[in-house]
Amino acid sequence: RRRRDTAPDPAGILLSYRFALDREVISMRQKVFESHNFEVRNISISERCLVPSRILGEVFEFFGSLDNLVINELAYTLRSRGFLQRMQGREEVESWAWSAEQVESASPEEGRPLFAAAARKLQLLLKSMATYVLISSITGFFIRVAVNGSAVLMFPIAMAMQALGSGSSRISMNVLVRSFPWIGVHVEVLRRAGRSPWPLFRSQLAFLLFQSFAYLACNLAWRFIIYRKSAPEGFEEKVFSFCSVLELFNLIFVRSVASSAVFPKLAFSTMVYLHFYLFSSLYPFHTLALASAASLCAYLMVYCLNNFEEPALRSDPFSHTTPTAAHPRALYMPQLSPSWALESAPLWSMFYMPEPPSEFSAEAMRNITDEEYFMP
Repeated sequence: RRRRDTAPDPAGILLSYRFALDREVISMRQKVFESHNFEVRNISISERCLVPSRILGEVFEFFGSLDNLVINELAYTLRSRGFLQRMQGREEVESWAWSAEQVESASPEEGRPLFAAAARKLQLLLKSMATYVLISSITGFFIRVAVNGSAVLMFPIAMAMQALGSGSSRISMNVLVRSFPWIGVHVEVLRRAGRSPWPLFRSQLAFLLFQSFAYLACNLAWRFIIYRKSAPEGFEEKVFSFCSVLELFNLIFVRSVASSAVFPKLAFSTMVYLHFYLFSSLYPFHTLALASAASLCAYLMVYCLNNFEEPALRSDPFSHTTPTAAHPRALYMPQLSPSWALESAPLWSMFYMPEPPSEFSAEAMRNITDEEYFMP
């Protein structure tokens, strides 16, 4: 076939792409590609043609969303499979692929009947909820393991400081034993028996490293199970990191009854809506949607801290709805095992929903009141 290659001025190029219906065509070596005499067409589009609004163009460029416009233009103009590469010179920067079935599923050419459209929306909503529940549960599991396991690092530091003669340090073994009893009780037993605590430290760190590897393996599996469509490079890692921030904030800062009633529900709704949007379109504006969800959740965090947590700390210290040093959270659950006073609660308890103190009788809350009085 006749080949036409009229290249524009490189100085005026904002983004450069290569497109073909099949990945194999673009993946060919240059000599093999030229030997088949494929027809190559150069198409130049001005930025104003792609994004008429200058302000909107700046926003899209800032969030890296110009790729989304090009992909959707190609997919819904040709309504077929495709493979697109973003180039920098002759080097590939990023690539995307889609099938004709994905294009038709996201937006069929003939439209959908009302019942079929409603059924699809319900299916996507349930999928979005299941996706976030899965990611949140596994991320919360790892955060709790990391918080429990990382406390073991404080003990070698305290021992080293004592060995160097820094006895006046605020970090002492007695303080650590009381602060982290699930590790301190075993350290104290080994010290009294004249045994070295280093095997205990090694086992705790080995467990933490093993769980870290398992979490990273889950992240890799989620890419193929949940996020099966093309997405911007590194987008899945950003979602997982965002979920980790939400879980860590929920674990450390959500303590009052009001925050516990507001923040988890709104954060859940935000993340479900984000995934619903991602699953509804062929190639949505991933980064812009994630930035909007992150901004909303950041506002929720600041709002809960200023309007719920800070006033709760200034409340009656003898009220069960006030977070205290003995009981940082104003939600309670039955102490199903007497060993929880020393050991950390088992990981399955993260799925046992706590309740406000008003749900318990005065007799049931008496031991909690006693613990408050015994605190120094």
